[in-house]
Amino acid sequence: MWEFMSSRRHSVMVKDIDEGIHRVLTSDYAFLMESTTIEFVTQRNCNLTQIGGLIDSKAYGVGTPMGSPYRDKITIAILQLQEEGKLHMMKEKWWRGNGCPEDEKNKEASALGVQNIGGIFIVLAAGLVLSVFVAVGEFIYKSKQNAQLEKPQRHQGDRKREEFCCHHGPSKQLPVDFNHQLK
Repeated sequence: MWEFMSSRRHSVMVKDIDEGIHRVLTSDYAFLMESTTIEFVTQRNCNLTQIGGLIDSKAYGVGTPMGSPYRDKITIAILQLQEEGKLHMMKEKWWRGNGCPEDEKNKEASALGVQNIGGIFIVLAAGLVLSVFVAVGEFIYKSKQNAQLEKPQRHQGDRKREEFCCHHGPSKQLPVDFNHQLK
């Protein structure tokens, strides 16, 4: 992304935030800037909106001279305000400004209806039907395989009976029970 932007520096880069906001409002231009500033600007200009979430997250710090007696006091005060939720309340008070009125059209546009997600259910149903066909096909295939494996065993028993009869011959006159299975 940086290579693309730096190769077109004169047409894509702006000198300051005000120029970037002006280009967004007057042309087909997307402006990347720090999230806190975007939030502040979009609360005051209802024609602007933030697209997407954070690209990166950074924290702010308060700088003090080395060995300053105020460093620990400031740190403790900030942590205490944060734990009590007062930092969030101050941000809401000063950042939100007048705020933009919520438009009913925007609410409806962001809500997903059945027509938006109906395709998901069609894919799910098709997958279910396909899996039933695969299961039935696998059952039939395995049944045929098992039937073919059992056939030679029956023939083998018949062949043993025939061998028994032929080897002992009719002269021995042994009683043979053909219904009895040999092991």
